[in-house]
Amino acid sequence: MNSCYFVVGECNETSDSSFLCLCHDGWTGIHCQSRIDNCNHTACENHGVCRSIVLNYTCECLGDSYSGRHCEITSTKIIIFQTISKSFSYIAIIALSIVVMFIVIMDILKYCFGIDPTRDDLERIRQEKRKSRVIQQLFYVHSTAVSPE
Repeated sequence: MNSCYFVVGECNETSDSSFLCLCHDGWTGIHCQSRIDNCNHTACENHGVCRSIVLNYTCECLGDSYSGRHCEITSTKIIIFQTISKSFSYIAIIALSIVVMFIVIMDILKYCFGIDPTRDDLERIRQEKRKSRVIQQLFYVHSTAVSPE
């Protein structure tokens, strides 16, 4: 009885109860029932998808951002975006650090050394709010005017 899959192997009977299957390329197993997975030990990079083909494999890179045998080559567009992104993040970190340092220095000057750099400005603002109020008194003047006839 021929127990090999007829499409992927050839069966040779060695005795009445046993046989030997010679599998075609890309197939394995006693009955040539398993396809060889060439992607088993292959790692496609950058979320590439491995496709097993006869005696080989190929990595299908998603989009136009990556290329190469294992999707390991990054496109120039992605490299530029990464560089700009890093630059903006560095600038943001530096700006935040400067703001924090300014606040800490102002607090140290005020509470440790008793120096208040904003004292003059605060006094000026308070004085403008406390300007002397002008008291207006209204006098009602009753005039006896002669009406023209």
